[in-house]
Amino acid sequence: MERIILVRHGQTKKNAKGIIHAFGDEELLNEVGIEQINKAANKLREFSPVVVYSSKGRRATQSGELISQKLGISLKALDGMEERNWGDSAGKTWDEVVKVLSGMSLEERYLYTPPNGESWKHFETRLIAVINKILSENKNKTVVVVSHGGAIRALMPYLLGMPGDESFKHKPDNASITIFDYDNGKFSPVILNDIKHLL
Repeated sequence: MERIILVRHGQTKKNAKGIIHAFGDEELLNEVGIEQINKAANKLREFSPVVVYSSKGRRATQSGELISQKLGISLKALDGMEERNWGDSAGKTWDEVVKVLSGMSLEERYLYTPPNGESWKHFETRLIAVINKILSENKNKTVVVVSHGGAIRALMPYLLGMPGDESFKHKPDNASITIFDYDNGKFSPVILNDIKHLL
């Protein structure tokens, strides 16, 4: 059995303001975010992970670096675990983006590509490919994957075996911990969006 621990990166200034990051945004964690990730790292000790993977988004790699240093395990930054590329919608608040999406059906939202961005379908496909690659390389091991709120949310229907609208029920917090066990081709939830370590 494999265990995959999804961690959302720590808070950034843009997160605190509810602003969508641009794809490839180099913004680092703020002081709150650094403290959050250090607390998350302390919690992660309980699960004895053997490696930390991270998105190549700078806020995620910084979070991964802090976790790997604290736990004394290696960090591997991966292509494909980045947040959704919202293209021209970057820099807007989520409320502004929702105004564009609200009149669409679920299928329309799934296929909608914002100008200069990527669709939910493409986003989900690349995330699933990376998760499966990580699992195939870590038989019977526990691994940490540091990613983004939207990425974790987009993965939830796949991991839970639910329809696409399941993603709307999830809003991962900064430095939250979500755990799934994987055995014989099936994911089983252990913890979802746990932030008790931050309180």
